[in-house]
Amino acid sequence: MDPTDLIKEAVKAQSRAQAKYSKFYVGTAILTNDNKIIHGCNIESAAYPSTICAERVAIYSAVSQNILDFKAIAIVSKESAKPCGPCRQIIHEYLGNVPIYVSDGKELNNYETHFIKDLLPHPFG
Repeated sequence: MDPTDLIKEAVKAQSRAQAKYSKFYVGTAILTNDNKIIHGCNIESAAYPSTICAERVAIYSAVSQNILDFKAIAIVSKESAKPCGPCRQIIHEYLGNVPIYVSDGKELNNYETHFIKDLLPHPFG
């Protein structure tokens, strides 16, 4: 799958984000080894520690379906934000060193490619 196709899927997920407090809407799409797409969006709560990021929603959803092998992940937000620290750790543990495509979702051909070994050089565990 072309990275721009995965980014399009992340844009779809972003449209379902629940970010009424921060107004920072994030969508994620994970490509599995069998070419299935798993979506995730950030879901906020008034009790902020209960908020969960789009990356972890998608990864936990995949794991809960016994999907454990992945090819890539796309993350879309208005500022092309990289994953937060906890998400980097979870990406390291469950996705490994797959390509991480980061985009603002507006210009699909304008994205960055990262790998978790670069974003999290000293992971826990």
